[in-house]
Amino acid sequence: MKRAFATILVLVLALVAPADGDDAPRPPSDPHVPRLALDLEVFAAERLVHRSGPDLSELRVDRGEAGAAIGLGPRASAGLRLEAVRSAGEGGALGVDGDSLVVRIKRAQLAGDYVLEGVRLDGAIGVVADPWIGWLDDGYLLRPLSATASERLLGWSTGDLALRIGAGVGPVHLAATIGNGEGLRYPERNDGQTTTGVLEVVALDRRDARLAIAVMGRDGSIGPARVRDRRVGGGVAFASPWVRAGGEVVRAWGIGERGDLVGTVLGGWAEATIIDHLIAGARGATVGYMGGRGSTFGGALAVEPWHEHDARLRLWLAVDRTTTSGTGAPLPGADSGEATTIMLLASATAPYLIP
Repeated sequence: MKRAFATILVLVLALVAPADGDDAPRPPSDPHVPRLALDLEVFAAERLVHRSGPDLSELRVDRGEAGAAIGLGPRASAGLRLEAVRSAGEGGALGVDGDSLVVRIKRAQLAGDYVLEGVRLDGAIGVVADPWIGWLDDGYLLRPLSATASERLLGWSTGDLALRIGAGVGPVHLAATIGNGEGLRYPERNDGQTTTGVLEVVALDRRDARLAIAVMGRDGSIGPARVRDRRVGGGVAFASPWVRAGGEVVRAWGIGERGDLVGTVLGGWAEATIIDHLIAGARGATVGYMGGRGSTFGGALAVEPWHEHDARLRLWLAVDRTTTSGTGAPLPGADSGEATTIMLLASATAPYLIP
């Protein structure tokens, strides 16, 4: 309760505290807090899956998201983000009207930021982004092919009902959340709390290159039985006009709703611009635990006919390979058995700002 109260206090101060001198409030036209920010992401694919059972051919929408954030003065905003998800499990039909796509809330938050004596403070409350998955996804351009290793192999949720607080000085930034730890599927089920912290250091920040390093720690529980959910790890991300890459390593005590499992996840990805509008990418991830291992890796070629700032349209030809050994995958819905998937994808990311 003390940590939660402190987080709320800092967030309130960031929203209402008076400013003077160099820390005077930004005018409404400051692009850091736009009056309106819209965002749309759509991934659609034709998949041919060769597996141990019957082969599968399907056309599906892997991602459909729309978000909006409205500026509330010079240093606060209210945001809402919706996503389309399948109402039944992978390969199942016991959902809403079969396996219809349904819309749910992915983000619903009140956020604010403030500069105090050279320290950048920020905070949010509501259904907020997980700081670790958010850090990994920032700049991860192979998302149409696969989620990051932590999300795909550990079932790490992208968000949670939580309080978030952050502070930064120069190239160093610390972000932490205190929340239910249940993610988006059961946001109010856990009567315990889960704390996640990410410390980032930007080691290189130039016009033509950026290198960031992060360490992460998580301590909490899942479900009414309070199954342990503890993680430590780190990651690295590099970006330049020609090459983008990232990697992560996570040690997990408790995977899914099995507190007895202890595993280590390794993941990495890279993409490079071969010539104008032609991009090659590769990714891989593996999780090892007592008695088993699951791995996934793949590659792709993409044509990018349009790209402007963070908005982009890509057409992909990709392959994804999954393998398991030993006891198989520990997570319901996770990759199991061996399968090779060939994909034709179209992905669009379209942010829009009104200063």
